[in-house]
Amino acid sequence: MKNTYTIFFMLFFILKISAQQEGLTFGISGGLNSAYLTGKNIDNLSNDGYQKSTIGQTIGITLDNKTSKYFGLKHELFYSRRFMTIKINDGINPEFTSKFKRQYIDIFPASPCFYYKGFQVYAGPYLGVLLNASVQHKDTNGNTYTDKSIYGTGEAPSNYSQKMDAGFVAGLNYELPNGINIGGRFIRGFVPLIENANTKQQWKIYNESFFVTIGYTFSNP
Repeated sequence: MKNTYTIFFMLFFILKISAQQEGLTFGISGGLNSAYLTGKNIDNLSNDGYQKSTIGQTIGITLDNKTSKYFGLKHELFYSRRFMTIKINDGINPEFTSKFKRQYIDIFPASPCFYYKGFQVYAGPYLGVLLNASVQHKDTNGNTYTDKSIYGTGEAPSNYSQKMDAGFVAGLNYELPNGINIGGRFIRGFVPLIENANTKQQWKIYNESFFVTIGYTFSNP
């Protein structure tokens, strides 16, 4: 995680310097997210497809490149923590609820954006880099413990987390004259959440997330 924070802050200062150019504005924002799963094989991960989102956090940086009065490109990098509850039946303990936690670097490389009277409507590609993942399990005595093996390694044959996600983002922001902005976005991934290599048929389980953020855009001097 130390390297992740180092990269994040390096990009922060690079984008801040880039934003000094005419037509570019730089901003920071943070907020909350609600993560869900979609796809016909959710019951392979959670009994009866049960899932309940728990509020997670996000923080990020934005570079707006306005090419005209109404149009431009939005470039963004965010760190997000996504939490949810699933149900597990391990064949040893009675069915129990389990906390499923993940951390991502969310990259939105270039989203075409429409600007009008403070409103910003945008949509574009999304890339997600999984930093870690864990799920709660119970031992033979019924004691709960955090199992990080779901994150997986290159040696794991199946049932480990896919390290990369890709899909699209769509969002709406409103920016006040003083630079404060509020917004919401929706992310949909198209890469299967669980990797099974060649041992099983790939599970059709995908990421969906809703984000609400508040931020500040720095004006050029």
